[in-house]
Amino acid sequence: MAGSTSPRDARDTGSSQALGSRHRVLRIGVLLGGKIVEERLVRERTNVSIGQSMKNTFSIPVEGLPLEYTMFAIDGDTHVLRFLDKMDGRLSDSSGQVSTLDALKAKGAVKKDDHWEVKLGDNSRGKITLGDLTVLFQFVSEPPRQPKPTLPASVRGTFADRFDPRLIVILGISIVTHFTIMIIALAMDVDDDNMAERAYNMVFKQDKFQVDLAPKLPEVKTEAGSDAGSAKSADKKADKPAKATPKQSGNDGGGRDPKAPVQLHEDDVNALVNGLTADGPNGRSDADMASRRPQTDLGAAAHEVADSNRPVAVGGNSGRGSRDDGNSRPGTGHGPDLGGAPSGIESAGGGKTSEHSPQGRISVSDKSSPDDSTLTPDMVLQKIMSAYMAGLKRCYKTFLNKDASARGKVTLSLTVNATGRTTKGAASGFAPEVDTCITAQMGTWRFPVPKDKDGSATEANFQITLQLVPD
Repeated sequence: MAGSTSPRDARDTGSSQALGSRHRVLRIGVLLGGKIVEERLVRERTNVSIGQSMKNTFSIPVEGLPLEYTMFAIDGDTHVLRFLDKMDGRLSDSSGQVSTLDALKAKGAVKKDDHWEVKLGDNSRGKITLGDLTVLFQFVSEPPRQPKPTLPASVRGTFADRFDPRLIVILGISIVTHFTIMIIALAMDVDDDNMAERAYNMVFKQDKFQVDLAPKLPEVKTEAGSDAGSAKSADKKADKPAKATPKQSGNDGGGRDPKAPVQLHEDDVNALVNGLTADGPNGRSDADMASRRPQTDLGAAAHEVADSNRPVAVGGNSGRGSRDDGNSRPGTGHGPDLGGAPSGIESAGGGKTSEHSPQGRISVSDKSSPDDSTLTPDMVLQKIMSAYMAGLKRCYKTFLNKDASARGKVTLSLTVNATGRTTKGAASGFAPEVDTCITAQMGTWRFPVPKDKDGSATEANFQITLQLVPD
């Protein structure tokens, strides 16, 4: 029938309209040495970069290729081809005319910075070469996206089909049984004094400890003949120190109140002295002091005093007796002052003056680094001046004690590895003793990790010259 459309013609017309409605996408293939290594369909309208870095859309390790280079850029709704002067290739425009890159430089391409730019149409295709690298590109209609593969409904089944009925029944019975036993155990009263508890107590005896929380106070013993001997006054004055009473004005022998507590009687002192100085068997003292003190014979000294017929009395024959009633008392003086020599006494040869040890100054003469990294010579020098300069001065000062006029330059050569540690550190140019001392310290130096342009850790070499001058 005229004017009617068959179902097949309708399907063909719908397919043509669907293909016409799809937008054109960029298809790119990368070849190395004539062999294709990667092919990709860029569905998203975004910049496409190529270079040696892993951050690019296509990472190609080719010599002469920049680390990051945007070859296809988006300018509004149009793709723009960017190529360098060292690149070669051909480009076919929408009309089918083929032009070389050199011809496009003369007509059609625009020079921007270090590259050329030319706009591409929906039917453009071309080839760009750089050494062994070849990039093929063309615009194609976007193919439909493939749906995710799924199993048929008859194979997938329902969620309940994934469980075994027999396993579900066994699991349910087990859960109910366990919960029932737990509830019964919690509900029943457990008798602590059962047979197991009694058997345990019979076999294992627990240790028992008795702690006395009220410690006993030490008993205070007093000597007979003093007022402090009464139990009542001892209980009242146990926590209070004894106070010395003022000297009595009517006692010429004066000194101490007879009621004050004493530590040692004068008779005991005399017995102790006699025990140390009296002659014993074989002409030696009982305490054997003669054998412990060379060039001293206490027995002979005592005989000399007896032969001289001089009276021996307490107080130096001045008529004074012992203070108070002859009882000793604690002294009130203080020991020698160890803080310094007394005033008015000078040491022989005058006061001792401190010797002036030679000092040294270290300044920077030169700094350099042949490597280009984030760790600069100024950063290395700043770390040395703030953290390691004290060690360098110590090495130089030790040598100045031998040669106070030593001066010169020392060159520090070091390599900072990818972890910030110092390797291959060496010092030269000064005395071997100073160079060895500084080299030993350089092995422990740490600096920030040096990084290259890509941000990867690397090694960096430095050479720093220091000027050593004595004060």
